[in-house]
Amino acid sequence: MNFAGLLFLLITHFITGRGVIELFKVKLPLLVIIPLSFIMGVGIVSFFPFILALLHLPISREVLVGVILSATVLAFIPLFKYFRGSTMSLSLQSVKWPKIYELPFLFVFFSLLSLSVWRCFYYAPNPRDMLAGPEAIAEFAVREKTMVNSIFSVDLSTTNNQLKPLFIASLQVIYKIFVQPFGQTWLSIIVLSFITLIISILKQKLHPVIVGFIMVYFFAMPEVFGYTYLLLFDYSNMIYFFCGFYFLSLYLSDLERKNYFLLSILFFSIASYVRSETPILIAMATPLLLFYFLKDKMEMKKIVINTALFLIFPFAVYYLAIGVYDKYYLPQHYDVATEINKHISDVSIFFKIMGDMSTELIFSANGALYYGYFVQLFVLIFVVDLIFYRKNSSREKIIAIYGICVVYVGLVALSYIFPLVDLMHTIKRGLFKMFPLMLLYFRNSGLLLKLTDILNKWEYGIKDETPRPKVVPVGNKPPVNMNKKK
Repeated sequence: MNFAGLLFLLITHFITGRGVIELFKVKLPLLVIIPLSFIMGVGIVSFFPFILALLHLPISREVLVGVILSATVLAFIPLFKYFRGSTMSLSLQSVKWPKIYELPFLFVFFSLLSLSVWRCFYYAPNPRDMLAGPEAIAEFAVREKTMVNSIFSVDLSTTNNQLKPLFIASLQVIYKIFVQPFGQTWLSIIVLSFITLIISILKQKLHPVIVGFIMVYFFAMPEVFGYTYLLLFDYSNMIYFFCGFYFLSLYLSDLERKNYFLLSILFFSIASYVRSETPILIAMATPLLLFYFLKDKMEMKKIVINTALFLIFPFAVYYLAIGVYDKYYLPQHYDVATEINKHISDVSIFFKIMGDMSTELIFSANGALYYGYFVQLFVLIFVVDLIFYRKNSSREKIIAIYGICVVYVGLVALSYIFPLVDLMHTIKRGLFKMFPLMLLYFRNSGLLLKLTDILNKWEYGIKDETPRPKVVPVGNKPPVNMNKKK
């Protein structure tokens, strides 16, 4: 492994991502900003080989160094005030170190993530979708310095993996050139950043012990954890989709924070670059926007502009990656219209897919092998909240529930329209996007907030704030209660 190359990419990822976030004037705790910066930085850098391919420029080490450094310098401009002022020292002072009862949880997380990082480093990518698509494209791109290379001379008519967006192929090219022949170390970077991010977000409202137990359930999902080291699109898509919904929830909780809305659009756009069906799920979130826009009596002109921005940018990224690059740059083409359900009028197929998703994929013996008992934990907490804590319904909580429904119903709709979106492959991995939204719901759960309050009172003690009568001493006599009625 070329550690100098890895260090170069880590620094440029962080500065690029941090500069973009600072450009949006986002003010968040340091342990949220740092992982977000790495996630954003990896997403931004993933566009560079793709843009070079669009411009018919060679994809070489020298060209990539120039492009990455140029982007890093531009991104550093918004950071001048941040590094010159006292904000950095104040942010460091606000960081809370883990307490002793958090160490067992952290040890478990560290052990599992160490295995994930090791497998990313030691083993070459082996999923079938990669070997017939992005990994093969990246390997030949490093040799031939172009994304449209010899791999397309091979008959790949039995698969469409070579026609998927270049998110993974681009990052593989960069990491093969700068770090090691296997690439894929970038996956460990965004996985570690995401776990740090989600724990920091949960700890803002919940007690660390509750956060630890919840995250154990999250890590215990075999299918999800497996994709922290298996190179495929779904875990990366889950991360960027969640970041988009997280900032959307912050914006809809306070419509004056337009910068959060714009940042959510950027994350959604990157998510659309990762997986091409994401814009459909984003479009399904539009009614949520319109509901809160109308509820808060936003001007119609602003409603139209915001809705247009929310839809246009993710669809523009999708069109550039699929409608332009695949259609005009690649020698092989794929007409998605040929995959549309021939019996679209038979609505019963939609409900059958929804039933199969529940009975065969989630609430079944196979479901425990795929997702552990994380979904059951969510259902239990959701039902308790519904019965005992109905009054505790923050906007963030409602938005998380809506996002879960979007993923669940949206995947069923995609499978109904395109039978190629099958249950045991595409939908099984597509459900990953639902689980971080469940964590966002836990952050606002009435039950968990009540348990947090109980644990905090037990840990820090209860202050007796009962008002006391004012006592004024008089001479050598015992204190006289001045508030006592005569």
